This record gives sequence, structure tokens and C-alpha cells, in this order.
Amino acid sequence: MVVVEFVIPLLVLSSILYLVVLRYPAITQRPIASKDKINVLFVTAHPDDECMFFTPTFYALSKQPNVDITVLCLSTGDHDGAGEVRAKELVQAASVLGVDPNKVIIVNSPDLPDNPKKVWNPALVAKTVKAVVVSGKVDAVFTFDVQGVSGHENHSSAYVGTKHMFLTDQYFKVNDVRLYTLHSTNLVRKYIGVLDTLFSLGQAMAAKDSLIFVSGLEGYQMGLRAMSQHSSQMVWFRRLYLAFSRYMFINTYSKVH
Repeated sequence: MVVVEFVIPLLVLSSILYLVVLRYPAITQRPIASKDKINVLFVTAHPDDECMFFTPTFYALSKQPNVDITVLCLSTGDHDGAGEVRAKELVQAASVLGVDPNKVIIVNSPDLPDNPKKVWNPALVAKTVKAVVVSGKVDAVFTFDVQGVSGHENHSSAYVGTKHMFLTDQYFKVNDVRLYTLHSTNLVRKYIGVLDTLFSLGQAMAAKDSLIFVSGLEGYQMGLRAMSQHSSQMVWFRRLYLAFSRYMFINTYSKVH
């Protein structure tokens, strides 16, 4: 009974905060770069990462006419031999998310295999990401944090390699490029959907250089449409994920560079 009396007010408060943030998005808006025209790069590990983990960010940025988005996927997702199919699905999904198909870059390298137990070479990831950053004159990079949301080694490797690039390459000492990493949460927060707003908002607002993106029904539906393009991946547990995951509604980031 005591637990119920404690939980219900939290759920109500979180729901109210979610509605307030949707109604007044300026509460959480912070500039992602100090330029009028902003080139943004998403670094993901597999086709469908963009939908399953970054949808609220894509939705928010696609609404900003001064933002140009590129997606760099470091593998074709060929763990089960469907890499060619998954690569095509990614291009279609990215289009739903507002990304020009010509701005979707998919790496097909035996040195960057889709394998949940494989740690990618940080130097290779850094080299791969830098080439896109330089050619695209990228101002801000979005990727996973060290936990990679799901604990997948490839997700973590995307972070480690990208951070390695920022720390070791002279280019990033003389050019103002920002790196934002997606917060991983515990299992409970991961699957309470919009009810995580209370915790996410507190976490994001407490840190000066954090970002938070919150989607309403329109953004959620866009994520569902995008994920539906990944028909080869639409198994039952991913459908449950789409229904309950806070990452379909809320993204919070730390600025680490």
C-alpha cells in the first residue's frame, strides 16, 4: 500500500511533465551548435538503430529547416546474413525520418562485423567517422554512450571509436564540432515509455551541456512508420519494444566534447 501511494503520484507528475514539455518545447531546447546552418551526423552500429533509439531526435531535428542530417551506419547488420536487405531497409527508414537517401552512408567492412560480442577497433571507427565529418563539414555528432543502451558491443564500440577520434585527432582541436552521447538507462526506466519524463527531465536539466528531445503522438507514429521499413527485423520482441520503450518518446544526451 505504501508503495502504491508513492508510485501513483510519481506517475501522475511524470505524465503532467510530459504534456507540459510537449506544449512548451522551449523549456528543454538548447542549441546543438553555434551556427545558423547546422550539419548533423548520426553514428549508428546497425540498420534499425536509428528508429529504435534515436527517433525523438530525428523527429525534432527534421522540423528545423536549418539542420541537415547525415546517417553513418557502421555495419550492414549482416549477423544473420541479411545485410543487403537491411541496408536497403535503412535507406527507406531514414527517408521516413526526414533524411535524404543520398545522406545515408552504410559501411560494409569485414573489420566492422555485426556481432554482439565483437569489439570494433577504435582507430578504424575513428578513421571511418572522421572521413564523413570532414567531407560533410559536420557540426554535431550524435551516437551511443559507452553502455550502448542495450549493452551491444557494437553500440559501445561506436561510442569508443567516435570519442577516440575527438580526443586524438588534431582536426577536432581547431574545429568546433560537438559530440553528444545518448544516455543509457536501467531496465525499468527503459520500458516505462513517457512515464520516464520525470527522471529524464531532471537528469537533463541538471546538466548544463545536456540535451533532451521529447516526441508526442506524431513523432511516435513517425518512428513506427520508419521501423516498419525494417520488415526483416519486425519480430515479436521488437514490437513490444516499440510499444513500451522510452527511446521511442524521449532522448537525453550528454555533451562530451
